[in-house]
Amino acid sequence: MDMRTQTPDEPYEPPPAHRFRVEAAMLEMIERLQEEGLSRQEIALILADAADEYIIILANMTAETQSEQQARPRHQ
Repeated sequence: MDMRTQTPDEPYEPPPAHRFRVEAAMLEMIERLQEEGLSRQEIALILADAADEYIIILANMTAETQSEQQARPRHQ
């Protein structure tokens, strides 16, 4: 199911190929950050915070888009 057509009550399950790509990129980034001296725990906490913040940004964008669509006059 596409996130854009999903209702709030439906859980989103990403396509396995997308999940694999994102997780692979994340693991590469974690490895690089460890090589730069960051600990696994520090990386995990920062990634979790960043993911939470990004979800809030996306939710706000969705809410703004919905408000704009509702404010538009409908043509009959």
